[in-house]
Amino acid sequence: MYCSKCGGEINEEANFCSNCGQKVGGSDASNNKVNAIEFETLSFSSRFILGGSLFTPDRVIITSKELIYRKRNSHFIGVDEIAIPFKRISSIEIDRRLISTSIIVYTMGNEVVKLKNFSIGDAKKIREVLNQRLNN
Repeated sequence: MYCSKCGGEINEEANFCSNCGQKVGGSDASNNKVNAIEFETLSFSSRFILGGSLFTPDRVIITSKELIYRKRNSHFIGVDEIAIPFKRISSIEIDRRLISTSIIVYTMGNEVVKLKNFSIGDAKKIREVLNQRLNN
């Protein structure tokens, strides 16, 4: 038997999931809830070794509703923030180089946002999370 919340394996005799604490065989009222998926907020930073800034690295924050890209502005004084709701994202592309990648986000209305200087592993994780959240 598997947990309906986290997917972890549950012993037949258990009343609660050992991974997440979800009650096993909950009431019908809990099963009739709208399929609202709650996502955790994830954050990724550009790497200094790959060309990112040491003091203010570019940062990608993925919430349950939007993608937020914070990058150092051209005057080195502050940080510019771009927030893109998931419903405006049309596609995602990874521009892979030898050791770093850029993630290119295409939005409705022909806007293109480049997320630069991320590791290949972070770029793959960002793409995976965005694809998962765009499909829900």
